Amino acid sequence: MKTNKEQAIIIGKKAMQDIDFSYDKSAEVTANYDDGKILYQGINVWLIGFDYGSEDYGENVFAGVVILDDEGKATNVNYRNGFIKLGYDEEQDKYFIAEKR
Repeated sequence: MKTNKEQAIIIGKKAMQDIDFSYDKSAEVTANYDDGKILYQGINVWLIGFDYGSEDYGENVFAGVVILDDEGKATNVNYRNGFIKLGYDEEQDKYFIAEKR
């Protein structure tokens, strides 16, 4: 494990802020580590969980940021009925939306 839990949460929050994804800042941000056995076969990732959408759905729902452990970079955001592929601008140290479905 190259990225620790605290670092992964910081990366996840940065990605969400950089792409202006509004989440419930009063709710706990969760972090779960997968050592390549569940989500992505053979790839170590962090799944950082955010609650959002209570104003739209009447209750919070889940959005997850996937972070590659070895690189310490966020790759995508999965949320209710959608998916955002993230890009990263090294010079500006900023995530951006590369693709949205």
